[in-house]
Amino acid sequence: MVNRILSIAANTFRETVRNKILYAILAFALLVIMLTYFLADLSVGELTRIIADVGLASIHIFGVIMAVFIGITLVSQEVDRKTVYLILSRPVPRWEFIIGKAFGLSLTLALTTLVMSVTLFLVHAAYGRAPETGIFIASTGIYMELVALICLASLFSTFTTPVLSAIFTLSMFLIGHVTGELLVFSERASSGIARSISRILFYVLPNLENFNWKNEVVYEKVRSAGVLWAASGYLFCYFAGVLCVACLLFSRKDLK
Repeated sequence: MVNRILSIAANTFRETVRNKILYAILAFALLVIMLTYFLADLSVGELTRIIADVGLASIHIFGVIMAVFIGITLVSQEVDRKTVYLILSRPVPRWEFIIGKAFGLSLTLALTTLVMSVTLFLVHAAYGRAPETGIFIASTGIYMELVALICLASLFSTFTTPVLSAIFTLSMFLIGHVTGELLVFSERASSGIARSISRILFYVLPNLENFNWKNEVVYEKVRSAGVLWAASGYLFCYFAGVLCVACLLFSRKDLK
């Protein structure tokens, strides 16, 4: 089982790293990150903070674009190429196919996020003369969020078209960053029904702010690496459930 999943993941990784559009997005992201070195000279205030702020925002935005771009084609691309029939004609359960594809896409995002974060680290160190290791902590949080988006995109790609998958995934990305407001609303709402619905939505919808430590790095309030454990636990529990639903839907999908 493990070998089959790793084989699908490795094949998915090879396919995505050969994608020219992914390279174009990555190249543009690196260009923006490197331009922050010159942007800081044109700005007023703490210049190293501007580099960290704009650089981490660039990693976040371009990472989301990559995650959505490669995540929504998880199933449709294999169906269009008819390679899914070749894979599933072998003794490969459908859930292993989904898990392997999601794992492979996560490896691709790990590589691109690492390249972008190392570039930002070098630019920040070159300008500020002081290495900021918090960039890697914040980038790890961004990567966890991208893995979460891959899981959501995988779920949507099992039952709808790539365009709708992209719309649904981007919607969950936006909602995931305001989920915490639902808890505040539930405490202030005068209606009992509104409080109950808000609280249920708070626990059902993803809370992507659990992976957001960019401001702490920018304002030099870097959290310890210990925060990664709590975020990892949330990522594993919540999005393992999302992948389980994706596997269930894909197992019932008619591919004929």
